[in-house]
Amino acid sequence: MKCGWFISALAVVTAFVAACTIDPPLQLRQTAEVVVKLMWKIEVYPEGVKPGGVTFYFFRDGEYVQQYTTAQVDSCVVNLSPGRYRVYMISQSPEEYGTMEFSDMTDFDKARVSVVETKSRWYTRAEGEILINNPELMTAGVSDEFEVSEDMIEEIYRRVHDAKMNGTDSGVLTYTIRVPVHPQSIVSRYWVTIYSSNADVLKAVRSSTSGMARTWMLTKDRTGDEEGTQLITDWKLTMDDSDTRIGHLDGYVTTFGFPRGELPSPDRDPRLNVSTLLVDNETVEDYVFLVGDKIVLEEPIPQGHRLLYHLVLGSIHEPAITPKDVQPPEGEQLGGFDAMVEEWEDGASLDIEM
Repeated sequence: MKCGWFISALAVVTAFVAACTIDPPLQLRQTAEVVVKLMWKIEVYPEGVKPGGVTFYFFRDGEYVQQYTTAQVDSCVVNLSPGRYRVYMISQSPEEYGTMEFSDMTDFDKARVSVVETKSRWYTRAEGEILINNPELMTAGVSDEFEVSEDMIEEIYRRVHDAKMNGTDSGVLTYTIRVPVHPQSIVSRYWVTIYSSNADVLKAVRSSTSGMARTWMLTKDRTGDEEGTQLITDWKLTMDDSDTRIGHLDGYVTTFGFPRGELPSPDRDPRLNVSTLLVDNETVEDYVFLVGDKIVLEEPIPQGHRLLYHLVLGSIHEPAITPKDVQPPEGEQLGGFDAMVEEWEDGASLDIEM
């Protein structure tokens, strides 16, 4: 009887000790909660509206771990195992961009987005020239390196153990790490202004600009080496002086900027090719400008854009172009500027030596 009593008491003690040392769930023992907080600034929102979603890419010790897309655009909560981490984010997800293609997204150093190649009925490309679309507005951001340490995991384990011992277990306990990320627009605006005499004879304008960046390096905060030619078709005409018939054209395009992280400089040699259709609906005049030393950065930057590049050709006193003084067809008035002329788009071909 004494032996039986001793075995029973030993079993109770063993069971009690076991109850005090039961490990918490596996995922709790191996991970810590990480909150990635997006620090939005109002000037990053296109038209003051945040994106409808964001996608995060997580890397541990330089190796890709996971991708996470969410409609919660202010923060993301994940559980991560021990290691040293970097995170980068993009607005929306790669599948939601129609004119952009994403490459090496699981390689932290090489992750990039590129503008897809396009075609035009009226523009004839030079050999080796790539004609690219205009990029869609997009934001990206990269975290500093942060660590989930073994000590943090042990701290979680200790808290769980203490809670069980004190009878205050209230569920899952975590060690929370807060990681800030500052989203920035990766797309700039390029604004071209061309002063013209006889400006009221301008019917429509189209243009191309060479030497523009095709790629943005998502974790390097700069453009890549690839470049292409962009078309500028969004134009408007403003008459500055009706008596002297001086006016100016304003054209706009979205862009990544210039390749290799370059800023406007006299050392660069991009070209602006301009073609104008006059009010007689027949006369087309072509111009080529070397503009590397004429592009400047300006303020204020339009909301939702990274930078504002401005190119001004000529002035109200010295216009850059002088169209032929033609007359409109009978019954039509001067000053009938139309940014898009379908007949011109379909029926003409612009062949400019690059």
